[in-house]
Amino acid sequence: MSLRSVRLGSVSLLAAGLALAGCSSIPGSGPRTADIEQGDGSYALIDLNAINVRSIAAAAAPPGPAGVLPPGRANGLIGAGDLLKIAIWEPNPAGTSLTADKTGIEVTTRVGIDGTIGVPYVGRVHAAGNTPARMEQTIEGRLASVSPGAQVAVLVTEDLTNAVIVQGDVGRPGRYPVVPGSSGVMDILAMAGGVHTSNRQGLVRITRGDRTVTRTLSQLAGDRTLEADLTPGDRILVTPRDASYYAFGAVNRPGEQPFDADSLNLSNVLARLAGLSDDRADPAAVFVYRQGGAAPTIYRLNMRDPGGFFVAQSFPVLPNDTIYVSNSPVAEAAKVFQLLVGATFVGAMPRSVGAPY
Repeated sequence: MSLRSVRLGSVSLLAAGLALAGCSSIPGSGPRTADIEQGDGSYALIDLNAINVRSIAAAAAPPGPAGVLPPGRANGLIGAGDLLKIAIWEPNPAGTSLTADKTGIEVTTRVGIDGTIGVPYVGRVHAAGNTPARMEQTIEGRLASVSPGAQVAVLVTEDLTNAVIVQGDVGRPGRYPVVPGSSGVMDILAMAGGVHTSNRQGLVRITRGDRTVTRTLSQLAGDRTLEADLTPGDRILVTPRDASYYAFGAVNRPGEQPFDADSLNLSNVLARLAGLSDDRADPAAVFVYRQGGAAPTIYRLNMRDPGGFFVAQSFPVLPNDTIYVSNSPVAEAAKVFQLLVGATFVGAMPRSVGAPY
């Protein structure tokens, strides 16, 4: 093959490569900036700047914790199924009790489904809905005709009524008693062995009756006013927070990323992605794709602008957002050049001996 043939072949390949450079068949990880700008009318393209970012952030930011639990039922009361220990003493100078050979009577009994218990020398006593102190007064009053001055102590040894149920991602799921006015969510979670989810991003769902409120663990830890005092019958379910955002294009760590904070801004996210790729990224083409609202929206940030980092710090990234950084024109041209060099090298390879022209 003559040198002239090689040159002609190279020119033909160059022309083909230039044509290739203008089409969408060049390898890439997403659309070019020009493609996004032209669009098809199915989304809005908004450029972020120091003037509009705050209003955009205020409109796009997720709402704060919401939801209020209805008033709970009174706690500290005895209920059906509770296990009680009842001790009876009859004070007298001889130190004897209602029986001749014991200093007192001690019985353990469980509250029946009808709410009553059996007490020696007294009979059936209604227990459900009463406090231990009221039960003591009732039994002492019933004993007055048999043993004046008898003293009674009622102790709840197994409290099924004044308890909440904790389930999910905690150390020891189970039933835990609540103390009137002093058993908050964090107290009960500590009794249950703590939450396994890292970064305090477990979701804590509290259900009372037919109403449920949800908080993250970090919200409960950071704001005591969000931590509801629990009442008997409440149900607590702790689950990992299953939220992500996604990164594509010219970043150093693309892929699905966990949304493991109460809030993230674009500066946080770019740092977690280890920044833009130095040899591929166009800093003026940082895009955030977001569903929701009247129509899908693409936000564009120009990181070539020295103030772009301040804008990034003010722009919130939401769960399910997609961050995409387009390749720079130089990187696109480098791809074309690599294709041309490869194609030209193949076209210039000498024929094997005996091969026809």
